[in-house]
Amino acid sequence: MTASPASPLPALPEASLGAALRSTWPLLLGLALIMLGAGLQGTLLGLRATLEGFPTIATGLMMSAYYLGFLVGSLTTSRLVAKVGHIRVFAALASLASMTILVHSVAVDVYAWVVLRVLSGICFAGIYIVAESWLNDRASNQTRGRIFAVYMMINFGGLAAGQFLLNLADPQLPALFMLVSVLVSLAAVPLVLSSRQGPSFARASALPLPAIYQRSPMAVVGVIAAGLASGAIFGMTAVYAATAGLSVAQTASLVAMPILGAMLLQWPLGLLSDRIDRRRVVSLAAGLALLAALATLWVAVGSPLFYLAMLLLGGATLPVHGIAASHLNDQLALDQMVAASSTLILLSGAGAAAGPLLVALLMGTLGGAGFLWFFLLVSLLLLVFSVWRIFLHVGPDEDSKRPWVATRPAVSPVAVEMAAEAQVEAAEAAESDHPPQSRPPA
Repeated sequence: MTASPASPLPALPEASLGAALRSTWPLLLGLALIMLGAGLQGTLLGLRATLEGFPTIATGLMMSAYYLGFLVGSLTTSRLVAKVGHIRVFAALASLASMTILVHSVAVDVYAWVVLRVLSGICFAGIYIVAESWLNDRASNQTRGRIFAVYMMINFGGLAAGQFLLNLADPQLPALFMLVSVLVSLAAVPLVLSSRQGPSFARASALPLPAIYQRSPMAVVGVIAAGLASGAIFGMTAVYAATAGLSVAQTASLVAMPILGAMLLQWPLGLLSDRIDRRRVVSLAAGLALLAALATLWVAVGSPLFYLAMLLLGGATLPVHGIAASHLNDQLALDQMVAASSTLILLSGAGAAAGPLLVALLMGTLGGAGFLWFFLLVSLLLLVFSVWRIFLHVGPDEDSKRPWVATRPAVSPVAVEMAAEAQVEAAEAAESDHPPQSRPPA
């Protein structure tokens, strides 16, 4: 994804970051609008479902349905593009996504919303894949990592900013649904008007899960844990806020906190993982998440300390995906890294799909506190597993580690492969004289 900030690629006059951004800003603008719409849509639906009196378990199922659709879209979009082309696929999916969110506002029924969320997930997966494939195609070997770093900032920033659009209107009226529709429709303009030929969609086959687990059990568990946390944060935070009696403005701020925390902490944690055993950084992140979860159970809901605890919770859980993926890549040959990324997508997506449903089950048993207990349990299990792996096996040789790259759970296949390609490009020169040695699984 990105070349490591710790060892930036040399700036080349013919392939400078400034020149690359000038050529890609319409794509980045379109992706920013998509993130604004996606950020608003998830929170709006969770809040509206609670206000409509949907059963918590039904709301959890509905929010999980989006990630199931996202997985389906991730697996099928490339074949659709091969048949009819990038422009037609993007325009069709953007139109369908725009229509889908509007239907939510008029068909307020839990069963209809489950179906619509699956459809929405398929559409957004396809939209991300086409847009990010264009972004990857515009990047050179010298700029891919840095462009992806900018994109990840736009990704988190757009998702966080989208939460505050919730304050613009009453969530029980159609206006916010219309706003999401407008944002998605506007995002299509820069890509649909592009005169550049669509990039190739040749993708590496996935590395089998047993082979990945044999190589790095820590990476598999870390990616699943980050997916679980991501699905719960984006799918159920608004539901929790509504059941806790928070206002719309407080709900928007609460959902934004974990995302902002990930923006703030992913680089410090990632760079630290370049310097010490990545499993120790995962255990550190899990410990911080555990403390944050305990704090949310202790302090008053809606207090400044509660918001700070949620910021730390997101900052400690969401970056685990990138650290775990980098830890896996430390164990692989360069030609295996992109293939492994396809399997990580499925693991992360499965975790994200399970997260909202598991939270809903806990909330059905423990009330609103079940949302907080979910993060406590996930972080505790991750902490125990990471510490066990540290004591059980010696980690990769520090000299043979590849640069960390920033990413987040439940992103499209193109984004994950773009990250892997950037990491390969950054590592090839360093490893040309010192090929990685066979190491025990970690």
